[in-house]
Amino acid sequence: MSQKQAADHYNISRSTIKRRLKNDLPIKPRRPTVFTSDEEMAFASLLDKVCDFGFPVDELDFRYIVKCYLEKQGRSVEFFHNNHPGRDWVKLFMKRHPHLSIRFENNIKRARAAIDETVITQYVDNMSDLTKDVPPDRIYNYDETCMSDDPGRCKIIFRRGCEYPERVINSTKSTVTVMLCGNEAGSSIPPYIIHKAEHLWTTWAENGPMGTRYNRSKHGWIDLAIFEEWFTTHHLTVLKQQSGKKIVVRDNLSSHLSLNVVKLCEENDIKFVCLPPNSSHLTQPLDIAYFRPLKAKWRDIMTKWKQSEAGKRVASLPKDQFPMQLRTVLDEIQPSLSKNLKAGFKKAGIYPANKDEILSIAKTRQISEPRSSWRCFLGSPQQKKT
Repeated sequence: MSQKQAADHYNISRSTIKRRLKNDLPIKPRRPTVFTSDEEMAFASLLDKVCDFGFPVDELDFRYIVKCYLEKQGRSVEFFHNNHPGRDWVKLFMKRHPHLSIRFENNIKRARAAIDETVITQYVDNMSDLTKDVPPDRIYNYDETCMSDDPGRCKIIFRRGCEYPERVINSTKSTVTVMLCGNEAGSSIPPYIIHKAEHLWTTWAENGPMGTRYNRSKHGWIDLAIFEEWFTTHHLTVLKQQSGKKIVVRDNLSSHLSLNVVKLCEENDIKFVCLPPNSSHLTQPLDIAYFRPLKAKWRDIMTKWKQSEAGKRVASLPKDQFPMQLRTVLDEIQPSLSKNLKAGFKKAGIYPANKDEILSIAKTRQISEPRSSWRCFLGSPQQKKT
């Protein structure tokens, strides 16, 4: 069909047809993207790497990572509420990087998967491949825990017939977050203490365990900025002293990973491994064999301190006393620390990789209960009395 015939048939001017054929069309101005192409490629690379690590990152995690990136750069985006990108921005980002959509969807499905033998088997098989030819002193597990100054309940002996037995003791629940880390060889790195405060006083960082670092946050727990500071100034200094591949095992807090952390991991041959969601009580060495004796000894120390003259004068443990009390606890569990760490990695099925170790714990704790167990829990329905 000629141009003239097409113009007559479709009632379109010939000049319009010629312009369309030449592709000589005015480009409509569009709003520029918030980030440069290099920045967007860096975000895409981050998501790829996080998926490789096995972290079940979701849309909210990604938006938080972008927000933290902007705050670190000192930038403010008018279209983002409090520098927090919206869901529409994420959709457009995924549209510009279509290869991420499938990985994103698969990762979210993984996060929602129930813990069963199949999930454990896949995790152990992956761990076996990653830890092949990696010595025990290069396989690490880290996790944070809250240390409360409340010693909790304990069994006590009273005279028979005492109607209201109780201990007279100050009771509060102020907590301090402590990041702990150890490897399969039985070695640990010094703790990292995070106080809940606006500012960090020098007296809060005295008399603690050797090599301890201190920080503070408004909420008292670890966020992306705190984690990056811990990793770059504390853990990375240890990892850099070791040659070859290093494995770092962690639960699924994907919002702790930033562009800078991922870049440092690539430069220093560090591989993060994410534990299956909701399985830290089965697969995390520190949870299995380290935290329990630590917390038990901590409660003993807190009970003694609460009953001392200093503990009776104040309601909660002063922040400048916390490092010294933590040092006392770590010194007392030090003789069994190496043994406990090795046992934790073994029970978690990490080194040597062994799914039977995890499944044996899973069976005793009944992580995957049959559907009929709900009926047992709720009780059988009773017939209405007539």
